Amino acid sequence: MSADVAVIAAIQAIVDGAEEADQILLGTIAHLSERYAAGVGLRFVEEGAFTDGPWAGAATPVVAQVAISYDDELVGEFVVGTELDEDARATFEGVAAIIADYCLVGWDIGGEDWEP
Repeated sequence: MSADVAVIAAIQAIVDGAEEADQILLGTIAHLSERYAAGVGLRFVEEGAFTDGPWAGAATPVVAQVAISYDDELVGEFVVGTELDEDARATFEGVAAIIADYCLVGWDIGGEDWEP
């Protein structure tokens, strides 16, 4: 299994160039959708359940999911309208690690300041 380093680098560039979490997440799914020629979306964990987030690409049934975790806690998942081979799954997992901080939509941070 090997992640696509060009995709990982492109997502890192999106993170480095954006100021808002929304920009990062929308840019990420748009890039993944274009790269894999498939619909790609995000679901966020809010109050213990998944809620639909943004979607890019063709509206298709979800065929694959890739978990997004922060500090070993599930905070979201990618949903994809195509099967993912081992390399594509590894790439999505690498991207998930990069954007996990920006998926903390429904987290209670206990009044603490949060910086990604």
